[in-house]
Amino acid sequence: MCTSITFKTDDQINMLARTMDFALVLDPVMTMMPRNYHWQSLYQITQPDSQFAFAGLSRSFDGHNYVFADGINEAGLACAVLYFPGYASYSESFATGKINLAPHEVVQWLLSSFNNLEDVKEAVTKLHLIDTPLPFLGTTPPLHWIVTDESGASIVIEPLAEGIKVYDNPIGVMTNSPDFNWHLTNIRNYIGIRPEQLTDITINGTTFKPFGQGAGTFGLPGDFTPPARFIRTVFNRHAMRNIHGEEEAIKAVYHILASVDIPRGSVITAQDSYDFTQHTACMVCQSRTYYFKTYDNNQINKLELMKENLEGSEPLTWSVPKEQNYHHLNG
Repeated sequence: MCTSITFKTDDQINMLARTMDFALVLDPVMTMMPRNYHWQSLYQITQPDSQFAFAGLSRSFDGHNYVFADGINEAGLACAVLYFPGYASYSESFATGKINLAPHEVVQWLLSSFNNLEDVKEAVTKLHLIDTPLPFLGTTPPLHWIVTDESGASIVIEPLAEGIKVYDNPIGVMTNSPDFNWHLTNIRNYIGIRPEQLTDITINGTTFKPFGQGAGTFGLPGDFTPPARFIRTVFNRHAMRNIHGEEEAIKAVYHILASVDIPRGSVITAQDSYDFTQHTACMVCQSRTYYFKTYDNNQINKLELMKENLEGSEPLTWSVPKEQNYHHLNG
């Protein structure tokens, strides 16, 4: 489970936002990886140093290596990983002449290595993903990725049985399974939904009026399945108008993603655990700023990447506030 969007304001500020919906409590930390940091991929024989500093929410599994759910780098490239069960397909062996990575390493590879989508597209043609269990999960997660940059364009990367596919993403939305092309086709079932109010109709002299505002949205799916969240997010994203500046955009994307926020208890897995929205993040490509709020604290946190020393030798981490903050009006 997860929902992601790209969003571009009328004054050309682009951002990537996402919900992180998962059953295992991830307990992430905010992490900044500096330029030239030597990160240890499991399969690359020659380990390149990072070219670009980046920041995102992550979890360390050995005190040195980090798994990133998403992030933004100093060049304004942003990326998020989402679950892709039943469709993600990986290799069982190393491939000579390819970029061999574990699936959970892809976000770090993208953000540390590239500054624009065109270079990402070219590099992914050489990408080879090896089935590799993630230590704190005990299994290999089925994943796909959404990537964007300052231009506002975005792509989806999906490792399918027939190979790794890269799709241009003209609508700026991605959820989970099925594959991205299926979701695009499914939009055709909902092209009659609109934000405008329906007009009265008269049948044999009797006039029928809508019960209230929102009649144009009748039929918009309201459940938490990936197809429903995809359609609901497409509708809300493209209904947003006249958004200017970073602050307005942050408000907009948080309201859009509120429609797919999963309360703890509303979705119970086959293993009898709660799948819920653990955090909601927004990465602004122009300012290189990372915003996020968590299930336990609705106050939005903010990290400005370019205020940090990007030439540092070691990662920097910030703990995530776990208690709800309040603005007290009367002491």
